[in-house]
This record gives sequence, structure tokens and C-alpha cells, in this order.
Amino acid sequence: MNPTPVVARAAALAAACCSMLSAAPTITGVANAAANIPLNYPIAQGAIFVIYGSGLGPANISVASSPFQSTTLSGTSVSVTVGGTTVNALMYYTSATQVAGLLPSNTPTGSGTWTVTYNSQASAAFTHGIGPNSFGIFTVDSSGQGAAIVTYPDYSLVSPVKATNCGGPNTTCGAANPGDTLILWGTGLGAVNGTDASGAGLGQNMPNIPVMLWLGGVQAPVTYQGRSGCCVGEDQIVFTVPNNVPAGCAVPLSVQIGTVVSNTGLMAVANGSRNCTPVNPALAALGATTIEQIVIGGPVSIASLNLTKLPNGSSGYQDNARFNFFRVTALIPGTQPFFLSDIDDPPIGTCVVYSNTNGNNDFPAASAADLNAGSSFTIQGPNGMTTVGQSSLFGGNSTTISSAGTFLVPGNFTVTGTGGADIGAFTAKFTLTGLPTTTGPANNTTVTRASGMTVTWTPAPSGNVWMQVGSATDSSLNSGFSTVCVAPASAGTFTIPAYALLPHLPGNFSFVQLYSSQSFSFTAPGANAGTVNAQLWGPSIALTLK
Repeated sequence: MNPTPVVARAAALAAACCSMLSAAPTITGVANAAANIPLNYPIAQGAIFVIYGSGLGPANISVASSPFQSTTLSGTSVSVTVGGTTVNALMYYTSATQVAGLLPSNTPTGSGTWTVTYNSQASAAFTHGIGPNSFGIFTVDSSGQGAAIVTYPDYSLVSPVKATNCGGPNTTCGAANPGDTLILWGTGLGAVNGTDASGAGLGQNMPNIPVMLWLGGVQAPVTYQGRSGCCVGEDQIVFTVPNNVPAGCAVPLSVQIGTVVSNTGLMAVANGSRNCTPVNPALAALGATTIEQIVIGGPVSIASLNLTKLPNGSSGYQDNARFNFFRVTALIPGTQPFFLSDIDDPPIGTCVVYSNTNGNNDFPAASAADLNAGSSFTIQGPNGMTTVGQSSLFGGNSTTISSAGTFLVPGNFTVTGTGGADIGAFTAKFTLTGLPTTTGPANNTTVTRASGMTVTWTPAPSGNVWMQVGSATDSSLNSGFSTVCVAPASAGTFTIPAYALLPHLPGNFSFVQLYSSQSFSFTAPGANAGTVNAQLWGPSIALTLK
């Protein structure tokens, strides 16, 4: 089995002129091919990498017939220089906007300068570090987020629901159970002794690498960590699912080596069943097998009522509504059996790290279309009634329902719609709880990432508290990381573990913010699923991470 998904990421590359007179190649980023983290995470010796940019290769993707055997491919080559030593990468594929290859194991560690040469024209040098170990987890959609590629010993895939054809490579055999032995696939464990192209190190354990595998916040015992037996550059970590791992369809999974932490993948875990139980209440009301049947039957039609309370920047709040009705016309290839892992909530007491500043954006739709549910909808709450219209899935804005933040308060709500051409009349009833008050950390606190961070709030009798830590490269907040954790509101405290903070960038453009995320289900004619999603956000607390 070869689960490497990096070719899929080059499916829709922009055209670029291939002649000798074309513009010189330009590098905009370098990333571990599995993790796909677009910041200066080190590339490990012996790892598969991806380079992003323009003019890097031919307009149409060219894939090596024998990957990682040659230093040139269709006129493209990659060189890396560290401390005066230059090595040439082993090529996998090349295209105008993406190039993939393997960084040789004999590359020195340190600050590296990367150069792509295409048709004898060389790019400007691009600086990106090389380290001894920097693991990336392969994910189903090749994005570095969402469902992780984890297999059983027969190479069947861990998935939310067990398929009828379960058994053998590339089949889906359902959720993992405590005590199962599993194989995690990735790249970046470290260098091998010998020549990578010749297959040196394949199938050999690397017991001296201090690997820690975290599954649902619990460290899992590892019995093998090394190159796969089949494929140059691909690594396997064989581990056992601990008995105390929380269950769910989207249990977070990450690998830590020293202070370097992988991307977070998601995996289904159940107790005594091969079908996971969703954590999100609206999804749990439908059930995993029903959702799987809806997705397989396709296309999926969704009625999504989104309510949000946000700080307005002036010590007050603003209440917004965004009502979307849409049909998923196509899913990202290969994601259908893993749909629930991409959309479910993480279990209570766990954290997910995203390589962006916006949190979860894993919904696996490749294309979607708006549905007509009518011209307006009424929302009745404890403080009165208001009317909102339908928002387009493509650029439609939220509607402000209270500029003073006085509408979304604890209590009973009813949303009604008279229906339209695609979605019929519906009534959605739900009860909102309030957001506990944050009591720590204090504003402008300095946090040592390797020590974790304790967040405190006034305890509440019911519900959950969500917390998001964000960090960015600059004040625009466009590039960085976000960690999302969830804990019982009654606890009043939660310590975000070090492995969930270490990926963040040290510096001043960081914050922590508490919010309440509440989900409810309802039925509407014409919709396979109806959900109410209410997020009530507290004020942002500035942090300095180090």
C-alpha cells in the first residue's frame, strides 16, 4: 500500500509558460508534504517536501515514473544549501505552482536556502530550516487537516463507519477500539543511514527518536517508528490505542518529537463498536450510520442556522445571524467515508491545532449550491422577535440582529421559515445557555508554550466551554495557528497541554478567547439535515508566547 496523497494537491495547477523566455521560478513557501504547514516549520532530513510558487515547472503536472530516483524531472531540479554544503533533492513531481521531492538524509541541519531551477532558470534563494526530526501526518484530503491516514495491520483504513467490504488495503473498517494496534502514516521522522534512493532504511525501526504520540490528549504506547517497508520517504508509527482515550468521530491525533509537534489529524474511536458516536449533539441526533447513508446517497442538502455573539471592540457585544441553505454537489475526492471525522466536534477534554488563524475549516465540500428556503425567517427569543433573510453560501454577509448584543441571551428560542422552492416550511426550537466569565489568564500575560497554559472561568451548571488560542506572524492575523479546546463548563478550569501550544509562533500577536458553542438539530422538508449552531464569544485576552 502506498498512501502518499501529495499528488492530489497538484490537481488544478495554474498554467505557466515553459519556454526559455518565461519568468524565472519564484518560491513562496516550503512545507512538509504531509503536514502542509505553510510557515517556517523545519523540513526533516529524509522527508518528503512540497515547494509552492510560480514558474516552477511545466504547466501540466509531470510525475516521476519512479519517485525519488532522480534529481531532475521535466526540466526541474531543487537544490538546498546549508552552511556551504549543497545537496540536490530527489524529485517526485513538478508543475508550474508545485514541486515535490525528498530532502536527502545527508542534508546538514540548520538554516537552508532553497533554489528551484526550471529550464536552466534559477529562482531566488528561499530560506527555510532543516531539522533532524519534524513529522507530518498524511491526511485523507492531503491538506494536512481533517481525517488522518491511519490503518489497521491489514492496511484497511480507520474510518467513522465500518463498510460492508471491510478487509484489506484501501477498504474502510470503522472506528478504532481501545487495545487496537494501528499504523500512522507520515513523513519526517528523520534521516536514514545510506542512500535514500536505494531504499536504505526501509522497514527499519528508529528507536532512539523520542517520539510521543498523543491521541485524544492521552499518550499512546509506540512499538515501531521508522520507514515503511514499501516506500522511500514514507514513515510508519505503530501504536496501541490506550484504554482511557475519549471516544468520538474526530479524536485529535498528533506526534511530538522534542519541541516540534506535527499537524493534528483526526481519527474515529469507539468502545465495543466499529461505528463511532458523534460528539456534536446535532450530529449525534442523526447517528453515524444515518449520516454515512446520507453522504453515500448524495447529494447532501443542509439547512444551517448560525447565530453568533461577538465582542464589538468597545466593551460591548453584537449579535449576528447567518442562515444558509445549500446542497453539497461534490465532496473532495476520497473524503466520503471520512465525512464525520471532518465535521464532528472533538471530545470534551481535548484540543485540536489548526495551521490557520480561523480554527476549523475542514468541511470537505468540493462544490456546493445555494437552495431556496424562502425570503425571510423569524427568530423569537426572550427579548423579542426579529426577522432575517437567507445568506448566500458564496459571499453572503451575516445580518446584525442586535448592535447592542441584547438578543442572544440565555433562554428559549424559536426560528420559523415559511419555505421556498427547495426547502419547505420548518420550525426550529432550542434553548441557549450563557457564557461563563473568563477569570484567567490576565490580559497581556506571558506564556511559556512548553509549560502549557491554564485557563479559568466562573463555573456553570451545564454545557461546555470552548477556548481558542491564536497566534499570527503579524497584526493582520492572516497567517498563523489556532488551538481549539473544549472542557465542561462546570470544571471552571482547563490546562491546555504543551503539545497543543508548541506549534504556535512565539511573539506578541497572540490571544486566548473563550466561547460557548451550542448545536441543535431540526427537520426541514428538502433538507437531509438541519442544524442550529450558536457561538457566544467572550472578550479576547492578549498573550505573549515564548
